[in-house]
Amino acid sequence: MNDLKGVTAASEPLVAQKLHSVGRKLGIPVAGTFELTAGCNFNCEMCYIHNKNAVPRTNGELTAAQWLEIGKQAADAGTVFLLLTGGEPLLRPDFEEIYTGLKQMGMMITVNTNGALLTGKTAALFEKSPPVRLNVSLYADNREGYLRQCGVDAFDLVLGNIRRMRENGVEVKLNVSFTKYNADRCAELAALARELDLHCQASFYMYPPVRRTDDAAKDARLSPAEAAKKRVWWNLQRSGVDELMQTKELLQKLSQRECEDDGIPTEGVRCRAGHTSYWINAAGQMLMCGMISKECGNVLAEGFDRCWQNTRALMRSVTMPAKCTVCGLRPICSVCPAACFAETGGFTEAPPYLCEMSRAAAREISEIKK
Repeated sequence: MNDLKGVTAASEPLVAQKLHSVGRKLGIPVAGTFELTAGCNFNCEMCYIHNKNAVPRTNGELTAAQWLEIGKQAADAGTVFLLLTGGEPLLRPDFEEIYTGLKQMGMMITVNTNGALLTGKTAALFEKSPPVRLNVSLYADNREGYLRQCGVDAFDLVLGNIRRMRENGVEVKLNVSFTKYNADRCAELAALARELDLHCQASFYMYPPVRRTDDAAKDARLSPAEAAKKRVWWNLQRSGVDELMQTKELLQKLSQRECEDDGIPTEGVRCRAGHTSYWINAAGQMLMCGMISKECGNVLAEGFDRCWQNTRALMRSVTMPAKCTVCGLRPICSVCPAACFAETGGFTEAPPYLCEMSRAAAREISEIKK
């Protein structure tokens, strides 16, 4: 027990929660994601987007000037929070131009990165003009694990870069994705996060590789039962038995619920996608969510406002499967419209992987004793 003592997930500031609350009522795009490139210097098999042949600024990816034009339109529409992601966004030779220009528009920027390129001019840029936060993906706790998971020998480099960012006052959060390659190292990864004194967000459900041409991610992700077992262990170590017992009691109550599937979807989009947030891919197409590939228009061609209205319309048309709406396991299930779409190709069917994962998690929780 206590493997995760001191390892917490980053909490959202109250001001951000308030802005999203107001934005939801008024239909304002408070937060956006700019996917600057599909290219990456890693070759992680579980990645849903990675294209090892993609090179920034090729294959239709936007220029810095185009991203800044989109950023201006987004800021005018009310965007306050912006996530820069990829692929690996730091691969772009014009990243500094994009980052600096967007910051000058007054938006609060977070950057997703694998951490390997936090050196030289990029490190100096962030130390001089830090983002709100760097989300660094931590794939293993040793060199061998990094090579197995990512196809590159980058552990020492990434760890050194994280330490440098921390020492120079840059806020860092760790994102850990568990697959068949590193799930046996949960405790060790938790210990490393605790040693670094960093917030850590763990993901045990891996989306299918909906935006790449091979099935590597399906091969890399854990079986539903194993993913459930590891997630319950992580939550038990982080939150303790008492909180998990509350979940157990809730599941026992909900198990009495009548779970008739009448075939009528009854629930819309719960999360912020299409309510207050959007995603713009490397070609300039606006999406409701990065995992839902239904395009809502090209921002440069049609304008941000039109694309946002299209995104809002898509959000209003999306409903969850009735089976998920009435399911007693919903409190412990990761199901959402994006998961339904990624797993089944639509929004009307419950994703079998998550159904099985939730049943396995319920069994794990039911066996836990004080």
